[in-house]
Amino acid sequence: MTAPTTTPLRWGILGTGTIAEVFARDLPLSVGAKLLAVGSRSASTAEGFAATHKVPRAHGTYEDLVNDGEVDAVYVATPAHLHAEHVTLALNAGKHVLCEKPFTLNGAQARELASLARSKNLFLMEAMWTRFLPAMHQLRGLLEEGAIGDILQVHADLGLPVALDPKARIYSPELGGGSWMDLGTYAVALAHMVLGEPQSVQGAGHLVETGVDGHAAALLKYASGAVALLSSSIQSAGSQEATIVGTRGRIHLPAPWWCPVELHLVRLDDKPSLSGRIGRRAVGSLRSALPSSGGMARTAAGWSGSMSRWLARRTPRPQRLRLPFSGIGLHLEASEVARCVAAGETQSPLMPLDESIAIMDTLDTVRAQMGLQFPGE
Repeated sequence: MTAPTTTPLRWGILGTGTIAEVFARDLPLSVGAKLLAVGSRSASTAEGFAATHKVPRAHGTYEDLVNDGEVDAVYVATPAHLHAEHVTLALNAGKHVLCEKPFTLNGAQARELASLARSKNLFLMEAMWTRFLPAMHQLRGLLEEGAIGDILQVHADLGLPVALDPKARIYSPELGGGSWMDLGTYAVALAHMVLGEPQSVQGAGHLVETGVDGHAAALLKYASGAVALLSSSIQSAGSQEATIVGTRGRIHLPAPWWCPVELHLVRLDDKPSLSGRIGRRAVGSLRSALPSSGGMARTAAGWSGSMSRWLARRTPRPQRLRLPFSGIGLHLEASEVARCVAAGETQSPLMPLDESIAIMDTLDTVRAQMGLQFPGE
């Protein structure tokens, strides 16, 4: 990524929660960025945040932040149920905006924000930080060059156990909580990045006592015949892995896949399939391991052991690609904002507005199928 040729983009952070603190710590690593101001609902909170993170200006209201004449761009770091309100506030003040994920509460809000940004010729992007990490750049490159052939499947799981607490944001329907909105959005975004907009969506989930989903899953089907199986949970850890499967191989993102520092590439070009002479040899191994009377294998190392050894010999070794990055990684999305603004672009080709809208539509469909509706919808 090349550095912008203009002066650094001057940032204001709207909100002072955990993700705002992460952004503030990461921003100094960004290309073409300067943290200038922070805004909160109270002056004391803003001043405390500014002192901790060495922010030059502290504003006691969000309105004062967005109306700061020296702030160029605003990072909206408030909870999801406030995103539409705060993005609108910043855009109406003439600021470029990076909005934390999930972009909005639903697709309708996403469309309104995109329309407003376009009408004002201002930059707007969802802060899907995973998409800007080096491993994801490498993943897109491999897919574009056809390294694993035609894509058939995407599998992605993200589960992080969180103690059930009605006061916690993630368990609150009023705050747009639930596993699907908070964690499932990563998996949906991955599927959209790899396969585009699905032709159909089937979803299900379990609602806990607070009214949001504790875990959820979705099956996305595509016109190409590909499918994506996605799952999320705030009740269990799950595998936290993702895999893209193609006709000529697969790409595996080990846990935690949403902030990967490596990916594993498996190419199948030089390995024969279970057909012809090789297939007959495998079947022969199975038959020789079975007792003459049929039924179960003679020992624990019977037919299943033979098949396991045969598959182990035939399975290609993955190529491990190490792709580390500095900080947490949020500075990379900020660098993309700076690049786009310097180039006069109002959205990023890596996270375009229409894709954020499509992601919200997919999230909406699954929520509707599991019976989760947020207040005011």
